[in-house]
Amino acid sequence: MAQRGEMAEVELVEHDDVGDVENPVDHVDRARGVVLDRARAGLGWIRRHRVLAVVTVAVTVAAVAVPAALSARAERARTAALAALPGVLLPLASAPDVVWSSPVSPNSWTLMSGDRAWVRDDVLVLWEQTGDATSSLRALDALTGDEVWTRSLSSVPDLGDPASRSTYDRTTCSAPEAVSGQAVVVCLVVDSWQLTPSADDAEPDLVEAASVRLRVFDVATGETVRDRPLGIDSSFVVVGTDVVLAETRSADGPASLVRLDPSTGTERWSVDVPHPADGAGVATPIVQLFGDEIGVGWLGTTALFTADGDATGQLDTDSVWELRGHRIAPVGGGITQLRDVDTGRVLDLGGARPQWLATDDGSVPGVLVLESEDRLTGRDLATGQRAWQVDWPAERTLNLVVVDGMLARQAEDGLTVIDLADGTRLWHRSTSAYGQSMVTDGRRLLVIESVVGTGPVVTAYDARDGRRVWEVPIPSAIQSLAVVDHRLFGVGSGGVVALGTS
Repeated sequence: MAQRGEMAEVELVEHDDVGDVENPVDHVDRARGVVLDRARAGLGWIRRHRVLAVVTVAVTVAAVAVPAALSARAERARTAALAALPGVLLPLASAPDVVWSSPVSPNSWTLMSGDRAWVRDDVLVLWEQTGDATSSLRALDALTGDEVWTRSLSSVPDLGDPASRSTYDRTTCSAPEAVSGQAVVVCLVVDSWQLTPSADDAEPDLVEAASVRLRVFDVATGETVRDRPLGIDSSFVVVGTDVVLAETRSADGPASLVRLDPSTGTERWSVDVPHPADGAGVATPIVQLFGDEIGVGWLGTTALFTADGDATGQLDTDSVWELRGHRIAPVGGGITQLRDVDTGRVLDLGGARPQWLATDDGSVPGVLVLESEDRLTGRDLATGQRAWQVDWPAERTLNLVVVDGMLARQAEDGLTVIDLADGTRLWHRSTSAYGQSMVTDGRRLLVIESVVGTGPVVTAYDARDGRRVWEVPIPSAIQSLAVVDHRLFGVGSGGVVALGTS
């Protein structure tokens, strides 16, 4: 048992001045008085230096509020920009569930192509094509997965020995933006076919369109709401809720460029595109979008127009691509050099090729991503110089995504994210890939992984630091992810599943 030590002596000391015993001092009241005196002094200083005090407070508040306001404003602007990209998911508040599944279709993989599937008025529309050049539309209820309607578009007839002929099917479809209840799908379809014999015995005969039509389908019912014949060399592109149609009237005359409401056929405007003189290149006018401009490429030139039909200029080539926000044209017959048609700068690719990006949010547009067999390179479009290089073999790269200034790579050994501007490695996570797809909501990277004891799961990683945010099991017959108009779907041998949160 512990022993106590000796007790120390304690001396009590009395104050000589004990004060007025009959009127003792109230120490609490004294303290309150001191506080009030100091407060009055502080208020007096503020009154005498009111301007300085207000400015000091304002500067302090601004130092905190301004960065927060700017950050919030930038985030709102980024969210709005992402909303304009149909291949980017709406942010998921939590891990999604399987909402519905639809039986397997031979063309379920159509969902993987961003320009062959659309969600309008809660209807998922698929433009499906099979190997025998048969095109059709199939519509599913986006809330339940039930089939709503199907429509046949075109089918190639038997025009000779299939082994000695090739087919060129000009059928194409798109879905303009629309107000609720008025959504349509617009298709250029082949109306009749012809067999064109080859002038070279080594080349097969060609089965091609003899006539084409523009057909417009109501998304809710699949009924045809507009049907009109077109010139054989016609093409169209969607602009907002309308379509812009390029059509030739004669072999050597101008092309007609018309913007119209596809539901009613009402023309917004119409202009003529002059026939290029002595040009060489694409023989028929092809209309396409370059940001906010409409381009008509034809016989070595591309005429440019605003969305209102006003001419804005002309490019000296009819082969123009939009890569990372820049208008790029190949130099010569191959793709060994690229030219920025706006600046004139020519890039020597050195055996590399422009890399396809599964999703690109447009951040760091000054860097072009090039791929060769054993590496990936970032090329500065302003200087033509190499911005960075990483040893990523092409055969092991499954997907690449650009998001928020970063380049994410899905490969056999996991996920790796680098800074798109300078190539700095930000993080890497080893994963067991199941399937070959990666999608994003602008903040997270979603992939399918195989987890021991669980099976395939959709996993979300924070794009900035690689944190594992959540995972959710999915059916084993689903091998890939697809985003259609900001909604998440799974595709595989088991058909299609919709993933979402309540």
